[in-house]
Amino acid sequence: MTNRERFSRTLRFETVDHPPLMPGYPWTATRRRWEQEGLTPGADFQEALDIEPTVLTPVAIETVLFPPFEEKIIEETGEYIIKVDANGVKVRNLRDETSMPEHLEYPIHGPEDIEWLMGRLNPDAPGRARPDWLASAQRARREGKVLFSNGGMYFGFLNEHMGTERLMTAYYDHPEFVHQVNDALCRLCERALGAILPRLDLDYVGYHEDMAYRNGSMISSAMFREFMTPYYKRVQRVFDGRNVPITIMDSDGDIRELIPLWIECGITAFLPMEVAAGMDVVRLREEYGRTIGVIGGFDKRILAGGRSGIKAEVERLRPVIKGGGFIPGCDHGVPPDVSWENYCYYVKCLKTVYGMP
Repeated sequence: MTNRERFSRTLRFETVDHPPLMPGYPWTATRRRWEQEGLTPGADFQEALDIEPTVLTPVAIETVLFPPFEEKIIEETGEYIIKVDANGVKVRNLRDETSMPEHLEYPIHGPEDIEWLMGRLNPDAPGRARPDWLASAQRARREGKVLFSNGGMYFGFLNEHMGTERLMTAYYDHPEFVHQVNDALCRLCERALGAILPRLDLDYVGYHEDMAYRNGSMISSAMFREFMTPYYKRVQRVFDGRNVPITIMDSDGDIRELIPLWIECGITAFLPMEVAAGMDVVRLREEYGRTIGVIGGFDKRILAGGRSGIKAEVERLRPVIKGGGFIPGCDHGVPPDVSWENYCYYVKCLKTVYGMP
């Protein structure tokens, strides 16, 4: 059985020899630490731990801003780098990459930006679909990679390009602007899926929103149904009856109040299940049974401690793993307070539960 088959079958609660092993990737600073603690410099850490990679690969049709912004460095010091990234956001990154970037300035301010924004969301922009997108996807399929396409970002796009505070006020002050942008994003996804699905079976359609924080959703259920539900359902209609076995929502934070709303829109699986925000896959399984698949949900903070805590957490998750529909892993990668020794032990514990040598 290939990892592509394991990925799809696990999230559909079908029989597998074991789920794909996706324990979490190290941050750059974590990788530097591991190379001081026994990992051979430059070596593939997955190969070192006998982990078969599970590679999630998007089909090469762009469904957001195109062309992207040109990245350029604004300022450099010994401590940090300030640059404009491909989203047009001015960010400050620590040179040692031990924390997330600090967002300093966003390219979208409101309705006054609609003209240039619609230009970059034009579905007919030359180059939006790579000329070899189909051949590239077929090659990835032969290589055993998991193929997906974007279903949309009807909160996440404006949040990432406008900032949370401006977006929150736009829902009230400029709702027509929010709908105009979401309609344009939805048309891009409809166009892409309409081109892909007659020629290629996808393993899943993915959504990325990041619309919750540690205390819950950033918007109400009424706002969700007004500004998001219509677009999810439009995309859903494109692939209804097609062979799209899974739809996956990627959102940080405590998404418990959002899960039922997403289920109404056809979402079947969720990640990364951020434990620090209160997401507990054991409780979710008790509440939803085999209704939803889950990726993530392992408390990475435990990995910085001792072996007893790591083993206890894996054993706590054992019934959910054995019940199917769950691929455990660390949300947002493995931070640099995790030693190579502890990570190796964590992988060993997962393999034991999986029944792998």
